[in-house]
Amino acid sequence: MTPQNQLDLRTVHPDYQRFLDINEGESQRVAKSYSCHLNQKYGDDPLQAIDIFPSELRASPILIFIHGGYWRALDKMSYRFVAEPFVKENFTVCVVNYRLIPMVNMETLLQDIRDAIRWIQQKANLYNGDPNAMILSGHSAGGHLALMAYLMNQNLRSSITAICSLSGIFDLAPIRNSYLNETLKLTKKEVEDFSVSNMDLSVLTCPTLLSVGSDETNLFIEQSKDLYTQYTKIAPLEYHEYGHLNHYQIVHQLGKKESPLVQFIFDNRQKTASDGR
Repeated sequence: MTPQNQLDLRTVHPDYQRFLDINEGESQRVAKSYSCHLNQKYGDDPLQAIDIFPSELRASPILIFIHGGYWRALDKMSYRFVAEPFVKENFTVCVVNYRLIPMVNMETLLQDIRDAIRWIQQKANLYNGDPNAMILSGHSAGGHLALMAYLMNQNLRSSITAICSLSGIFDLAPIRNSYLNETLKLTKKEVEDFSVSNMDLSVLTCPTLLSVGSDETNLFIEQSKDLYTQYTKIAPLEYHEYGHLNHYQIVHQLGKKESPLVQFIFDNRQKTASDGR
């Protein structure tokens, strides 16, 4: 079994609520401070919804953010704060919700992410977005979902200019062998089919940043570091480790203009020749 102290982050970081409160407070402030269209529906279920912060300029790049929560918890309303530095730089920002396990299984959850991205692409012009300049980002489980959305959906790849994964989980085997599987109920086949580390990463042609905090548990650090080490020769992967940040703190970097995460997204708002497209 995976040691619980590698995954039970609320026990590892007993002050976790302070960081969640920051998410909530900043998200409320940003939603009040900027033009936004909340809970735009891409499906029939209440969780199949997107919060959109449109750019003021037509044909602007689109940043899509996918929240974490071990595929079973949390909500987009706590991550609206990520929009601020990007709308200031003429991005359209979309913060995505999706149905959670055990309401659905991993395959259906991934279909929700695909459907959300397709909906954003189809409706992009209504929100001043460029459907051919989308950047995928996500935190924790969302970091996994962002990469899987690219790897599993060939028809979306040409429209994705970059991926930014924060504290992603790329090998699902330790999750299946942990207390989390009491809820997730991942099968051996699901681990094989839906682990990024089992996919063909040679199809990944857009710049992809894997980021972790140095104060995260070893499992999270190794998930990003191992993926980078194993596949950097065949895919345009970058790795950045933030000093003195834990799992709850690193996502705040997406709300800060000066952070390397935000600068990476700014730098990859358009396709480049090196993308191979």
